[in-house]
Amino acid sequence: MGITKREIASELGVSKRTIANYIGKLGLGNHVSRNGNTDFLDDFAAAAIADALKNPEKPSRQPAAAAPVPDSLADSLAAQLEIERSRNAELMEALAAERDRAARAEAEAKAQLAEANARVAELAGKLASLAERQQAIAATPWWRRGRMAMKLLGPGGE
Repeated sequence: MGITKREIASELGVSKRTIANYIGKLGLGNHVSRNGNTDFLDDFAAAAIADALKNPEKPSRQPAAAAPVPDSLADSLAAQLEIERSRNAELMEALAAERDRAARAEAEAKAQLAEANARVAELAGKLASLAERQQAIAATPWWRRGRMAMKLLGPGGE
């Protein structure tokens, strides 16, 4: 089944709490099974804890000091950065030009729409005038319609 925390602690001469701490530090939680109040460790976890206790090198939580960067590397990175900046500037100019073209196209479309709306209003006015004339003709008796039609609608041939 495995070995318990107490057994490992007694073999290594440490407390159960130390074993529990090393389980957490080493990330061995998947190698521990619990049965009631007893924790059983598999052979891998027991060996890893024993090795860690024999070689008690505490891992430094602070990263090691970065080695100085060679000038050639810094220069090449600076050159790459300048290339990227120039590409970004070109893209920004292209986007600005595209935005201006789109704005001009939108303004032109709005002007065409305004012209079309004006033409529609003009034609609607003419249509209303013709409808009024036709209603006037329809309201007159049949024997006067010919003369009235000539008077209201004109001689035709338009």
